[in-house]
Amino acid sequence: MKVHCINILFFALPLNILVNDQSNYKIPKRTSNSQLTKSHRYLCECELYAAANYDNDPQMKRVMQQFGDRTTQRFKEYEERMKTARQKCKEKCDKEIQKIILKDKLEKELTEKLFTLQTDISTDDIPTCV
Repeated sequence: MKVHCINILFFALPLNILVNDQSNYKIPKRTSNSQLTKSHRYLCECELYAAANYDNDPQMKRVMQQFGDRTTQRFKEYEERMKTARQKCKEKCDKEIQKIILKDKLEKELTEKLFTLQTDISTDDIPTCV
């Protein structure tokens, strides 16, 4: 068993050396003078509050235009939904108002009819059976 452990250690040492030596060859010996082109921008690279940065950039103009179009479309859809909701609510309120007016009219007519009836009935007016 001891022999196997020693063999494993002796095998691991050269393997470790080879791996480390291989990684040293991946480092480039010569650095290039050309700069890499970036396909993205960071906010820290721009002046945040300068309007000229946004107005002169065609990509930013396109993004701003798309944002404006989408928000106006959403506002139009919201306004249409609100218009239908207001119409439904108005119709419901109008129906309730008509019911209240009709009840008041009926109540007024009934009170007038009951008030106009003669309430003084004498005993002579009641027919008797003989």
